[in-house]
Amino acid sequence: MEIPKNLKELSKLADELNAEQHSMLPPHVLVKKRFKDTTANDLTKTIIWDMYHVREGVAYRINNGAVYDQKKKVFRKGVQRRGIPDIIGIIDGRFFGIEVKIGKDRQSEFQKEIEEEINKVNGVYFIAKSYDDYLEKINDVLK
Repeated sequence: MEIPKNLKELSKLADELNAEQHSMLPPHVLVKKRFKDTTANDLTKTIIWDMYHVREGVAYRINNGAVYDQKKKVFRKGVQRRGIPDIIGIIDGRFFGIEVKIGKDRQSEFQKEIEEEINKVNGVYFIAKSYDDYLEKINDVLK
């Protein structure tokens, strides 16, 4: 499989894999996959799909935001340690912690602390600001 060089190629690959997986269905009924990197949510989904299907690894979204309790009408804190990366994954036995930042969003002190801890034990940590940014960094690590 050729590694996609941009979002358009990633979307094309997803459509090809979907067609293979559902070969008994006519092509016109298959939903086209269109990846984006304009929001943190879109970029996170795109990176996770890439890590699973292109890199043949595993990847998980870590959500540490507050949760609104409808009954008590209050926000409850997240249960994860503050600063844990948005995405954690493993490719070829290497641990990856990927923090997604869009626009003016910046790394917190908690996130910098986690970055240091991951790097200290030879894990890979980086910040992805777009799909192109992610590709540059992941390809550099995996070459």
